Amino acid sequence: MKVTIRYALLLALSVAFTLPCFATPKKKKNQATPPVVQNEAASKKKKKQAPPPVVHGEVVIDAVVASVDDKPITLSDLCGRLLPPRKLTLPEAAKDTEAQKALDQMILEKLLDEEAKAKKVSVNDLEIEDYINEVAQRNGMTRGQFNEALAKEGKQLPSYKREINIEILKAKIVSSITRGGVSTTETEIDEYISEHSELRPTTASVKLQRLVVNKQNRSAVEVAAKITDIQTALDKGDTFAMVAARLSDVGQNPDATALGVIAETDLTSDISEAIKDLKNGEHSKPVESENEVQIFLVERRFSGEDEDDDEEALRAEVRQIIQKQKTQQRLTAYFGDEIYKNHAVDKRL
Repeated sequence: MKVTIRYALLLALSVAFTLPCFATPKKKKNQATPPVVQNEAASKKKKKQAPPPVVHGEVVIDAVVASVDDKPITLSDLCGRLLPPRKLTLPEAAKDTEAQKALDQMILEKLLDEEAKAKKVSVNDLEIEDYINEVAQRNGMTRGQFNEALAKEGKQLPSYKREINIEILKAKIVSSITRGGVSTTETEIDEYISEHSELRPTTASVKLQRLVVNKQNRSAVEVAAKITDIQTALDKGDTFAMVAARLSDVGQNPDATALGVIAETDLTSDISEAIKDLKNGEHSKPVESENEVQIFLVERRFSGEDEDDDEEALRAEVRQIIQKQKTQQRLTAYFGDEIYKNHAVDKRL
């Protein structure tokens, strides 16, 4: 029994010296802290000594200010569109009138892009270049002079090309919408005539259109060259409306181009003399005044005596007026309301 106890004590001592020790040894005096622990302590101390700076106010990297069919318009896009470009925060952009107008325009541009895809219309670079060259020529400038004039107005060529692209694209969309025209009933014509008695001439009258060349900021040579271009285009067979849109200084304003029905007694002597021998569809020679030169087209003559002939012409004119009004109403409704309903628009400012 004594031998057994003794053997057990020896075995216990043997195991104690052979197994690894799990107890944490006591730290000796002046013993260095292990490197890892020392680095953590230094890092904590450093953070306490140099806290991160406090940033006051709003910091905006970028933000979505609107989207069209999930295609975003960012704050940086909007700020880049402003003239001159400037940085705005979201609250500043929300209160900025110019920024709001620019954002509305950017939304419309995206809507037009989406509508153009749906209607399968597009604008290529050649169309834009031809448009700019024509505008430059209409103003008596070379392309280089035109670019310089743009720069003086604070516009850059890329942004001007974007504007032209939108205008041409819009015109093509309008063409696709109005293709086929609009219908007009005889009842609508009767009602319009009864409400506009001034359209039924009782004396000799003439329905006129005009082309205008301003003399202001043009030399006599430039005015003469402009008139020559207009007469050449008309003699070549281009319609009066086409030449007006391309070369007249009021060609973009239909109300200034179409003068309507005027009693011959109300015409000035020089205009009356210029058109007196013209038949329907013929245009006059240039009529010069102090500030401008005009060319007139006799669209229709009313005798005031042949009631049947005058009535037919009147009804044809009224039909065109009503069709024009309906077309304008259709386009106003489309660009003012329908185009927004056709797409998912999310404006956040």
